Amino acid sequence: MRKLWIVVGVVVLLILALIVVLSFETRKEQAEALKNTDISLSGIEVNGISTEKIDLNITLNIYNPNDVTARLERMDYTVYANDVRIGSGSFEEPVEIPPNERRSTSTNFVGQPTSVTAAVISTLLTREVVWSVEGVVYFDTPLGTIEQSFDVNSS
Repeated sequence: MRKLWIVVGVVVLLILALIVVLSFETRKEQAEALKNTDISLSGIEVNGISTEKIDLNITLNIYNPNDVTARLERMDYTVYANDVRIGSGSFEEPVEIPPNERRSTSTNFVGQPTSVTAAVISTLLTREVVWSVEGVVYFDTPLGTIEQSFDVNSS
């Protein structure tokens, strides 16, 4: 009888170990799938431009094609106008993106135009700008943070 209990105990432990391993693999696959989110630039609105500062509102669309909710924790980015670097910023407001859905998120960017020429500032004022934003988004997962690079533009 004692041997039977030992065998049953070993079988139960093996089943539990298998469940844990399969659960870990599933979470790992889900975390890796978050790297497939689609990020696009919805638009950049110029709030103000002067010789002291450039004030922009940047709106990104993020599509989650996965079967798990994506949680955007933060984003670091650099803004370009006609291939001229305007400056860098970060966004640290968490955004939940349900499976197979799209969310828009906006961030306010205020930079000093120290490296921006007068010609670029003039172009910004006339709105003849091809904007681009590149950076990294950080998704929170059960296994830690997943990074995804992006490079988007809009004219």
